[in-house]
Amino acid sequence: MKLSGMLAATAAALAAFSSTAQAATSAAEALAMAQKPYPECACGIPIFSRLQLVCLTKLVPTSGCQLTDTACLCTNEEVNANLSVCVLQGCNYEDALKTKNGSATMCGLPVRDDTMKPPLVAGVGFGIALIIYILRMCSALPGCNRELSWDDWTITACVLLTIPPTVFAFTLSANGLGKDIWTLPLQNVENVLFFYFLGELFYFLAQAMNKVSILLFLHRIFQHNSLGKAIWVTIGLTLAYAAAFFFATLFQCWPINHAWLQLESDHLGRCNNIHLQGWLSAAFNIVLDIVILALPLHQLYQLQMPLKKKLMVMVVFSMGIFVTLASVIRLRTLVVFANSTNITYDYVDAAYWSTIELYAGIITASLPAVYKFLSSALSQNAAWSAVKSKLSGASSGSRGTDNSHSAVANGSSGLNRRLTPKRSEAEFVLLTDVESGKSQRWD
Repeated sequence: MKLSGMLAATAAALAAFSSTAQAATSAAEALAMAQKPYPECACGIPIFSRLQLVCLTKLVPTSGCQLTDTACLCTNEEVNANLSVCVLQGCNYEDALKTKNGSATMCGLPVRDDTMKPPLVAGVGFGIALIIYILRMCSALPGCNRELSWDDWTITACVLLTIPPTVFAFTLSANGLGKDIWTLPLQNVENVLFFYFLGELFYFLAQAMNKVSILLFLHRIFQHNSLGKAIWVTIGLTLAYAAAFFFATLFQCWPINHAWLQLESDHLGRCNNIHLQGWLSAAFNIVLDIVILALPLHQLYQLQMPLKKKLMVMVVFSMGIFVTLASVIRLRTLVVFANSTNITYDYVDAAYWSTIELYAGIITASLPAVYKFLSSALSQNAAWSAVKSKLSGASSGSRGTDNSHSAVANGSSGLNRRLTPKRSEAEFVLLTDVESGKSQRWD
């Protein structure tokens, strides 16, 4: 039946209900009298469920709409929101979804489909992050003057833990993430909740490994002063945060499978305040990002080197601000997440911003090593060397030739550090501890 015919039938049923309700002695009798002449539309789909008609008779008198004014009822957001609550209170979730789907069809609501967003972001984002990670690991190949360190192993763990959420982006899309929940079978909705649940667990583990990798990298640079102790404390806080919210998420419902089977009317269980938990985890995550971002800046600012080079070093160390920005945007998406009854559509933004945060973290943690690798590769390229030589010759008159001096800087703990002149383009910054005589390169 065409939409106009369905709306006309609906209006007729509502009118019948309105006229017969006055002669009935009870709501149940009135409902039976109203549905008797118009039990179904021509295509065999019930026009309105019995419960929906009962709910309408409660809500319409206070809505400002006439009972037969279908256009007004369809566009009144308050009526529709209250109608959804009323229907959910009186029947199981699957029947409520069918009722909502019929109403949405009769009201001519647009069919929304954002299913391509999560897999598109996951495919492109993980591809870029993987390339950056591979370049980072290439910087530890023989001849690159660098050995693998613990920060390399932890970022490798982060990349491996990011693979499942990336794959889940495709399975979530295939099951209907990005579509309105009332257009999907209950099994698809449960699949979305299941893969979303697993994705959250891997998210916390991957985030922890990413932060630990960055902190271990900083420790290689600043291990000989008081900042080294602060870094270990931050690593401890990061692991505690990850463990706390991993288990809080794992046991957010009891039994555990109630997290994705809670829509079934015969499945008993309970869940904690998942939305409050999500906000708390996001807030703690942002605080940790800011702490990690701020840790090295004071030490870097005190380095006695040309301002341009000092700013360049600080900018590279501050690239984590993009991860923090992604975390803030993700927190904003959780506001919609908290108040949603249309979970398969409203969870889309939170899903792909979570993966963006992971990819940005991998890229940020790998940038210093990638800089070293690309600088080394370019310095060995004859064409690039010729171009660089010409540029150097053009500006050598103004700079002079004094490039052999060392700069001395005092850290917050009083240890003297000397900024040694770079020996090749492969070295960005070489810090030498005067007291220990050990060289520490942040590559």
